[in-house]
Amino acid sequence: MTKIVSLHDFEGPIFDDVATVGLLGNTMHYCSYNKLQDEKQPFYKYLRNYPEVFLIQDIPATRDSMRTVSANELFLPVHDSAFKKLASIWREKGLSEAIRFAAAANPREITSGIHWIATKLMKALDLMDRGIYYRDLLPTSGDGSVADIATTRDWNISLVRCMSWHPYCYRLAVATRDDRIRIYSPVSNNVDWMSLMLPIPILRHSEQKSICCLSWRPYSGRELAVACYYGVLVWTIELGAASNLLSHALLLKQRNHAPVTSVTWHPQGDLLASCSPTDLSIMIWDVSKEEGVPLRRVGGGGICFTRWSPCGSQLFSASCGNVFRVWNTGVPTPWHADKWTVPSGRVAVACFGPNLTLLFATTEDPATIFSLPLRDNIFDDKKANNNDVKIAMRLIDLTKVNFASDDNDDYVTAGGRIVSMEWNSTGRYLAIIFQDSPVIALFKTSINTISRIVEVQPSCLIKGFPGEVPNCINFYQKDTLCICLTIAWSSGRVQHFPIVEDHDKLYSVTSVYGNKRIV
Repeated sequence: MTKIVSLHDFEGPIFDDVATVGLLGNTMHYCSYNKLQDEKQPFYKYLRNYPEVFLIQDIPATRDSMRTVSANELFLPVHDSAFKKLASIWREKGLSEAIRFAAAANPREITSGIHWIATKLMKALDLMDRGIYYRDLLPTSGDGSVADIATTRDWNISLVRCMSWHPYCYRLAVATRDDRIRIYSPVSNNVDWMSLMLPIPILRHSEQKSICCLSWRPYSGRELAVACYYGVLVWTIELGAASNLLSHALLLKQRNHAPVTSVTWHPQGDLLASCSPTDLSIMIWDVSKEEGVPLRRVGGGGICFTRWSPCGSQLFSASCGNVFRVWNTGVPTPWHADKWTVPSGRVAVACFGPNLTLLFATTEDPATIFSLPLRDNIFDDKKANNNDVKIAMRLIDLTKVNFASDDNDDYVTAGGRIVSMEWNSTGRYLAIIFQDSPVIALFKTSINTISRIVEVQPSCLIKGFPGEVPNCINFYQKDTLCICLTIAWSSGRVQHFPIVEDHDKLYSVTSVYGNKRIV
C-alpha cells in the first residue's frame, strides 16, 4: 500500500525578506530582491537564456507596440446575393445554420415572409439546444463563475491571467488583465544589439476579452490558441520588426459555446478542443477548415476544462457538476466516453502524466489528490482482467498546515483548496497552488512502469517576497539537466524557478549554508 503523503512532511520556509529562487541538488536557495540579477548567485547560470518578463500594475494604460488584424481583414470581401449565400451555407453547414443566417439577414434581401419563418424556427432551435442545463449568464463571482473555473488564483484581479510555454520552442506567451498577450523569447548569447531593441510583440483583438487559457500548437512555432469570452482565437504570429503587421487571428465561434474557458491542442497538432461552462458539448475544431464537431453527453452540466493525454489517445473533460469523463479517441471504439463521478464538488484540476496516469483533485477544502491509472483496455470490458486498477487512489492529503517561525511570532499556511496543478512532461515534479496559501507546494514524483503506481515525495515549499502570492504556474524543460517552473506572482513579477538534480556539478560552484538552505 502506497503511503499517503501530506504537507506535514515538508520542511517549513524561512521567514526572512527573501524568496525561494531555486532547487539545486536537493538544496533550496533563497535570495533577496536586490540580488536577483547578480550573476554570482548559483541559480543564475541556469537562467541566463530565459526571457525576462517585466510587468507593471498599471499595465492597462500601456501603449501597443504591435498592430494586429483579423484574418478576414487580409482579403477583399466578395459581395454575393443573400439567396446565394443562403444556398451556400445550407450546402456546407446544414439546415440549422442556414435558418440562423436567414433570421439575421435583412428582411428586404430575402423577403419578409422567409425572414419571419426563419426567426420563429431559430427561437425553436435555441430552446431545443439549451435544454434544462443551459445557463444564459455566468455569475461574476462565486461558484460557477469564470474566476472560480479558471486555474489562476484571484483571476479577476490578477495582473497575469494565464501563461503558456511552447512545448518545443523557447517561447513564452503571457496574457494579462488588459486582454493582451505578450510573446517573450529567450535572449541568445550571440544575439546582436539591434535585436535587443525590438519591441515585445503584443497581440490584441477586439474579440479578445476575459482570457482564461492559452495553448501553443505542437509542431508549429507561430500558432497560439486563446480561450476568451466570445470564442476561440487562433493567432498566427509573425515575429520581428518587419513582420509584426502580418500577425493575424482567426475567430472560431459556435452558438451557445461561450465564454470559452479552456483550449487544448491534440499532441499531433491537428485538432483543437474547446469547452464552455454554458455548453454541454466539447467542440473539436479542424482549424484549417474553420469547422467544429460537438462531443455531447447529457449529465454533469457544462464543461469547465479539458486535457489531452501526452499520446493523444484520451481526452479528459471536467463538468461543472460531480461528473468527469475520459474520452477514448483511438481505435477500435473511437470517441467513446467513460463516465466517472466524484463524491462532492467538481474536479478542480487534472493532469496527465506518462503511462496514461491521471492525477486530479476536487474543489473540496481540504483537497485530496487522487491517482487514476488508465490502461488501454479500461474501456473494453472483454479485454479487462482482474489485475487492472479501475479505482482512484488517494495520493496526497492537502489538509492545511501552519509552519511557525523560530520565535513563533509569524506563521505560513500551506494547503486547502487547490487552484492550479502542473505536472512536468517527464512526470518528475508536481507543483500546486492553493486558494488561501502564499506558497507553492512542490512534490517529487515517479511512476512505476509496471504497476503504474505514482510514488510521491515532498520536495520544497516555494515562497515569494513579503506580500506576494502565486497566481499561475507553468513548467518548461529545454534539456535533461534543468527543469524550469515559471511562476507569476501577484506583484507582477514573473519568476523562472530552476530545478536541477545534478548534485555533483553544483557543489563545485556553490557554498553550503547548513544542510538545506543557501541565502
